[in-house]
Amino acid sequence: MNLDDLLALTAQQVPTQLDEARARRIAGHIEREYAERLAANVDITSDVDLRDPVAMRESKRILRSAELLKLGTISWFRPGPQIDWSPEMSRILGHAPGEVPPSLPHLVSMIHPRDRATVRRQVRAAWRDQEEKEAGFRVVKPDGVTAYVHCSIEVVTEDGQATGVIATGQDVTVVEKARQERARRLLRGGTVQQDLIELDPVTGLLTRRRFADEVGRALRTGTGTLLVVSAPPYIRRSTDADSGRDDRLSAAAAEVIRSVVGPADACGVLGRHEFGVLLPYTTVDTAKLKAEEILNRLRATRYLAASSRLDAFGGLVHYDYRMPIESIELLFDAETAWRQAKSQDAPLYVLRQPPSTTQRRDIARAGIRAAVEGSRFALYAQPLRDLELNQTTRHEILLRVLDDVGRPAPPSTFLELAEHVDEILAVDKWVINNALRLVGEGSQTSHYQVNISGRSLADPLLIDHIRDAVARHRVNPERLTIEITETAAIGNLTIARRFADGVRALGCQLALDDFGTGNTPLSFLTQLPVDLVKIDGSFIQDLPRSKALQAVVEGLVQTCHRLGILTAAEYVQDDATLDLLRSYGVDFAQGFHVGEPELIVVGRRTAPSIELELFPAQEQAAR
Repeated sequence: MNLDDLLALTAQQVPTQLDEARARRIAGHIEREYAERLAANVDITSDVDLRDPVAMRESKRILRSAELLKLGTISWFRPGPQIDWSPEMSRILGHAPGEVPPSLPHLVSMIHPRDRATVRRQVRAAWRDQEEKEAGFRVVKPDGVTAYVHCSIEVVTEDGQATGVIATGQDVTVVEKARQERARRLLRGGTVQQDLIELDPVTGLLTRRRFADEVGRALRTGTGTLLVVSAPPYIRRSTDADSGRDDRLSAAAAEVIRSVVGPADACGVLGRHEFGVLLPYTTVDTAKLKAEEILNRLRATRYLAASSRLDAFGGLVHYDYRMPIESIELLFDAETAWRQAKSQDAPLYVLRQPPSTTQRRDIARAGIRAAVEGSRFALYAQPLRDLELNQTTRHEILLRVLDDVGRPAPPSTFLELAEHVDEILAVDKWVINNALRLVGEGSQTSHYQVNISGRSLADPLLIDHIRDAVARHRVNPERLTIEITETAAIGNLTIARRFADGVRALGCQLALDDFGTGNTPLSFLTQLPVDLVKIDGSFIQDLPRSKALQAVVEGLVQTCHRLGILTAAEYVQDDATLDLLRSYGVDFAQGFHVGEPELIVVGRRTAPSIELELFPAQEQAAR
C-alpha cells in the first residue's frame, strides 16, 4: 500500500467532531514547535539519518540497524583485543550504560559456564566461514539473575578481508521459557500413562487391585450390590499343573459374566477362578436375578472335555455409602458369602445384613490363626541372576497358600487380609521359622531373601525372633537378606530404623521390596541402612517399549548406586529387558524368564485348604 492508497482510504472516512478537535490541537502544537526551532536557528533534521545505507561502511550499517531495532551489540575490530558494547547490550548484561568498561574477560565471566564452549565454537565458525552464525546462551547478571540471550554473529570484511566481528543480540528469556514449557508439555504428554486401568491379561477384566479401587469409589458415592463368584472346574486334582487349562477356563467364565452384566458394571479377577461384579445403584432383589443368571450359565456350560462343568458359587452383599466399611471388608463379606453358599451346597448366598466391624475382624483373625496353626502354606524359591556374572547367586523364598485341593496359590489376598486385621506377624514368624530351617538344612551356597511385612516391624521382639531362628538353625547371617514388603505400612520410622540396625548388627542384609510404588518415600534410602532395592515389576514389564519407564528405571538405579545400594528388577520377561537392565547397571534380575519358583517345602496338611470357612456373625453364634 503506497501513499496514494493511504490518502484514498483516509478520504473515505468522515472524521467526527472529536477527531477534528484532536487534529487542530496537534497541528497547533507542531506549528509552535516549528516556529520555536526556526527562531533558535536549530537544524530540524539533526535527528534524521539521511545517508544512503548502501553507501555506509558495513560495520556502521550493522551497528545502526541494531540501534534502530533496539538490539544490543558487541563489537571487536582488528588489531587490538579491546571490545565494545552498546548501551542496550550493557542493559541486557545487567549493567547501567557506562557503568562497567567493556572487556573480553568480563564478558566471558558473565556467560554461563556451561554455555561458554558453545559461544566460543560459534564465533570461531563465523570467522572461519565468514558467514553469519547464531548462538543462544545464558548470562548471569551481577545480581545473580540468569537471562537467556540470542545473538547473530557477523564477520565484518573490507576488501574481502575479515576485519572484525559484531554480535547483535537481545534478551529472549520470556520467549525461551515459553518454548521450554511447550517442549515440556509435549514430552510429558508422551510419557504419562494415559490409562490407569489395569486389566488381567487372561480375562481382560480388572485386576484385583483396580477392582478394589472401583469398590472403594462406589462405597463413597452411593448404594448397590457386590457379587463375588467362585467358578473352579467341577473336577480338580491337586497334581494338575496345567496352567493353560486354568487360563482357558478363567477366560471362558469371564466371557459368560460379561455377557450378563451391563457395560457400565465393573468386573474383576479376584483370585484363581474367583471373579467380582460391582452393580451400583442396584437393589438386592434385582442383583439376585442377575447373579442367578450368571451362576446358571456357568454351571450349565461344558467348557473343556476334561471338565464336565464349572462348580460355581456366588456371594451377594449390599453396600451403602453410609456404612463405615472399606473396600477390603466388603470384598471379604462377599467372599465369605460364596463360601457359605458352598457349605450349604447352594448356588447363591445373599448377605443382606453384613456383620459389624468387630465381628468381621474376629472372624478373619480366627481363620488366619487357624491357617498358621495348620501350616496351610508352601514355600517356593525363585532364582535371582547376577547380571554382571550372568549366573544365579541368590534365591528369594516365596510364600504360597494352599487352595481347597492343596494346590499352591498366590498369597496376595490372604496377606492383604492378614495385614488389615493385624495378624500378619504370625504369618511372618511362620515364614521365618520354616525358611531358616530349610536354609540351615542345606549347603548354604546361595544367598537367601526372606520377606516380612513392614507392618510387623512394630513388634519390638521380631528382631529377637529372627536372631533366635538364625542361631537355632545354624544359618550364616551373611547369606541372608531380610526383605521388607508393604513398606507403606511402616508407621514409625524410629522403630523401623531400630529393626534395620538390628538386622545389620546380626550380619544380615536389608532390602526394600516393590520400590517405586505405593507410598514408599525416597527418604527411606537415606534414613534406613538399605543394602538392596527391588524395583517394582510395574516398571519392568513394559520396559523395552516405554521411554518413560526407561528414564525412571535408569534414574533410580543411578540414585541407588550413588548411595551404595544394590538394585534388583522383578518381572523380567525377555532378553530385551535383560539387556536394558544390564546397560543401566542393575545388579540382579528376577522373573519367569530368569527362572520360575520351585517348591522347597509344603506345610503340614492338617487342614485341607487355606480357605477360611467364615460365616455371618448370627450363624457363628448359632454354631
